[in-house]
Amino acid sequence: MEKRLPDPPFNLASNKSFTEDLLKDRSALCRAVDSHLTGNPVAAPGNLHMYNISDEVTLEDAQLYIADLLRCASVTAHQCGDHLDGADRAMVFSVWHLLEIAKAMVDRSIDCLHIKPR
Repeated sequence: MEKRLPDPPFNLASNKSFTEDLLKDRSALCRAVDSHLTGNPVAAPGNLHMYNISDEVTLEDAQLYIADLLRCASVTAHQCGDHLDGADRAMVFSVWHLLEIAKAMVDRSIDCLHIKPR
């Protein structure tokens, strides 16, 4: 049986974005392997952070945002766990449980911000 190939055959090397993605992945892999083998974590160039938070964000605003992020993560974990069974389900629901505890602690800390000292 003869295998049919697309006409013309798809050339991955000519796809610039595909090639750039491969190079990025290879670079990340090399950094990870170097870090693992030497035991010295490789710092990101210039210590760049993924997100920069404005200095104008108050403690209360930050905690409210954290509570919302934890709520979203909790809902996501719970929805994922509903579609699993066995050990995978137990693991996802243990993550959900930890998220719920973290959210309860953040909620309590927000409540403490509103308590006025006597």
